[in-house]
Amino acid sequence: MNRAVHILLTATLWLVALPSLALTDAGLAAQQMQRLDEPAPDFVLRGAGSELHLAALRGHPVIVHFWATWCKPCRRELPGIQALAHRLAGTDVRFLAVAIDRDTSTADIDRYAANLGVHLPVFRAADGDITDRYWSRGVPVTYLIDRNGAIAGRALGPRDWNSDAMLSLIEQFAAH
Repeated sequence: MNRAVHILLTATLWLVALPSLALTDAGLAAQQMQRLDEPAPDFVLRGAGSELHLAALRGHPVIVHFWATWCKPCRRELPGIQALAHRLAGTDVRFLAVAIDRDTSTADIDRYAANLGVHLPVFRAADGDITDRYWSRGVPVTYLIDRNGAIAGRALGPRDWNSDAMLSLIEQFAAH
């Protein structure tokens, strides 16, 4: 293939791909989320007699939500995460709710989440091997981890996870 044809094909591919990237950036901005595009540090979560490695979820879009029972915005937000998961049932998006509580038992965290109507996999960070780098800026904080294990976006603070705009963003995220 000559150089001119190669350049033309490359430019055409970029022009085709650019609108979807721009839409994603616009969607992230509309939801006040940060684009990170960096590898997600692997971690291990333990609960209910099982162990889950983030790396084992490669190939799936993953939403990891960090929260705490003492966090008032988390109390309002966690049911929205559950509602979004319900709306995305049947897709390959995986949801993990990770409580950063240190002095609250796993059983109490499970009861707390159930009382909010949350039936997602709920883990206690202290029971696993996970760096506090994920929540060093406070909670709630939510990460969108792409199929390749990279952090595609981060939401610091509460969001309306059950909104149609958020559903559209997450569907777009999951499609890539």
